[in-house]
Amino acid sequence: MGWRVHGVVYMLLALVVAAACGSGPSRVGAITPTPAQAVVFDDHFGVLVGNTVRRESGPEPLFVLGIASDSGGVVSPDGRRLAYWANSDLRIIDVAPGAQPRTLLAIADNEGALYFAWSTDGTGLVVGVSGGGGGFADAPPGYSALRVVDVAGGTPREIARIRNANVVPLAWDRQARLISAYEPTAAGTYRYDVVSESGSVKQTTPQSSLYFLEASHDAQQVFGRIDLPTSAVRVWPVGSYELGADLPVPAGQNVLAVAWRPGKAEIGVLFTDRLELWDASGARRTLALPPAPPSSDRYTSLVFRADGKAALVGRQLNTSTETFDTYTVAIDLASGRNTVVQWPGPASEPGRSVRLGP
Repeated sequence: MGWRVHGVVYMLLALVVAAACGSGPSRVGAITPTPAQAVVFDDHFGVLVGNTVRRESGPEPLFVLGIASDSGGVVSPDGRRLAYWANSDLRIIDVAPGAQPRTLLAIADNEGALYFAWSTDGTGLVVGVSGGGGGFADAPPGYSALRVVDVAGGTPREIARIRNANVVPLAWDRQARLISAYEPTAAGTYRYDVVSESGSVKQTTPQSSLYFLEASHDAQQVFGRIDLPTSAVRVWPVGSYELGADLPVPAGQNVLAVAWRPGKAEIGVLFTDRLELWDASGARRTLALPPAPPSSDRYTSLVFRADGKAALVGRQLNTSTETFDTYTVAIDLASGRNTVVQWPGPASEPGRSVRLGP
């Protein structure tokens, strides 16, 4: 999702985002993982926190992107670019030392935008733009327009305009020429939408209270969490909500986070003591987590590495009333090995996975 504060903003989901200092590129540092860490970490990948990139294996910064501290950008599917809002402009920047951002799309003063999604091949972005008044309390805006723009540049193109709807894009499959989206409300999801690049719109009203919808990285499937707290995870093909299956959560268990695993048709479902990998057929695999130090389940996050081979679980430690340190567990998903790294920071988000080098 992308964040933008401009005009009427529909804040339906709360994100905890880490911030980092610095405004220009810095010198690249070197970190040598310990043998225990080396079985989990892959330093071909790093993590982006705010505008600072560091290796998976430690907190020392490698370089700082030449942007203000990012607070909600989205990394491209290959982990090499960041798209983010800078006031009214949607910009992208390569995740590399010395890279400079460029603007792809600007939002008019009489419109607002908040959410966007990358295309599956990383060559474009789809943005939900709202306007036409409305939007008071939980009411939708006068319209939401889905606009697409190529990363290579060019004029943005409006695909569809949906009246009296707050539309959040989930994914854009350029091969199938389909965009998936949904219309959230405080009580869940009003409608799930499938939009073709020709402009046709298929809207489906879910029969349950769905929250936190997310599309798989290949834009083939979508999940939504049923009820709060989560009682089940519903999974369905992008084009057919009706063909979905409800995957129940074990009785008495509290789901802390849910996310798609890149490169696999698997969903990571995080509990206090374990990470489970589910697929739509009902198969499940469990990866145990080490006992956590005093911390809160409320501020817990799950991030997969861009290649889908590892996961990072972040928690906010109860260290004191004045400092908020991050406790992070890195898990190798093939072997189940894990290692713990404490990355100081003001929030539990362990960062977004990015790819380093060629």
